[in-house]
Amino acid sequence: MLSIPELNRLQEPKKLKECRICGLYKNQNPAIDQTKASSVFWVGLSAVKFDDESQKLPLSADTRSGELIARIESLYSESISFYKTNLVKCLPLNNKTGKIRYPLKKEMSKCFPNLTYEFEEIQPRLVFLLGKQVSDFVLTEIGLSEKSTNSDFQYQSYKFGNVEFIPIHHPSYILVYKRKFIEDYINGIGSHIQPLLNELDPVCKS
Repeated sequence: MLSIPELNRLQEPKKLKECRICGLYKNQNPAIDQTKASSVFWVGLSAVKFDDESQKLPLSADTRSGELIARIESLYSESISFYKTNLVKCLPLNNKTGKIRYPLKKEMSKCFPNLTYEFEEIQPRLVFLLGKQVSDFVLTEIGLSEKSTNSDFQYQSYKFGNVEFIPIHHPSYILVYKRKFIEDYINGIGSHIQPLLNELDPVCKS
């Protein structure tokens, strides 16, 4: 099994914000979290359109999905730092309609070294993969078989080196189709964060 440094097939970018590996940067510059040290990653699929440069962050709390993630983070923010990123850092658009589209697999492949670079630089302990597209792609790339998310929110983790990868439902799916189960979703994610919290801060053991 390859190590994370070996997975970074391209030269490490000096600044992710200056990435020009594919043409998506022409739609919008890469959205990058500026947090320097974090134990927990959230990995979404791709950037959304930002009208205000000052709010140009991955999984921004100004979006519905980002708001739910922020709600989960608030339960642990005194002891744990979180980092938000996307598999594809830029904005994929349909050239004919100008509307946001899902990124192509080749675009995911070209941007994947940027994600592994973030893993290597920040060295998270937990990585939450948001949604099936992200989960399937990332787990396959690191040499693990594709895993589906559990409908009962009892999410499984998959160890790669010192990192645990946890495929979960995308927050937008929960907000649209499973609103009655938001607390179950939060608790399912929390069941993975709490052991890390206990390890980092034994006083918080429950």
